[in-house]
Amino acid sequence: MKFEDVLVPVDFSPNSVRAIEFALSLVEPDGEVYLLHVIDSDFVGRLSGEGFAETEQATTKMRQRAEAQLQEMIHGLSEDRPKVESMIVVGKPFAEILRVAADLDFQIIVIGTHGIGGEKIEELLFGSTAEKVLRGTRVPVICVPDAVL
Repeated sequence: MKFEDVLVPVDFSPNSVRAIEFALSLVEPDGEVYLLHVIDSDFVGRLSGEGFAETEQATTKMRQRAEAQLQEMIHGLSEDRPKVESMIVVGKPFAEILRVAADLDFQIIVIGTHGIGGEKIEELLFGSTAEKVLRGTRVPVICVPDAVL
């Protein structure tokens, strides 16, 4: 089964790259993969609260860096692939992923997980963004686990 559009939340971890590669394998040749990076508003608030940077300045700097990283990721992909777009939003990561998936009517979400070495699925996902997305969406979700070394 191939999809027309896939949403891939990206946090720039190696597992995000694995999720992108997996998503590309699921998409029709004329389909699209959308990379979504969420600037965590709680983190920006803590930076500001601790005096490291003003909220607007920190958000602008983080957005610029994320845009550069997303473009670098896209340019590192094979030329023989479906279209890849990127977007950056500010908010709580799981909430923004759910909002974007619903607002733009994606067929599927492919998200990397960050395993903690547990044997149970609850130990792998509990409290994570992936777990919150799984619980909050009606869109099918594929979780891509960390690579086994």
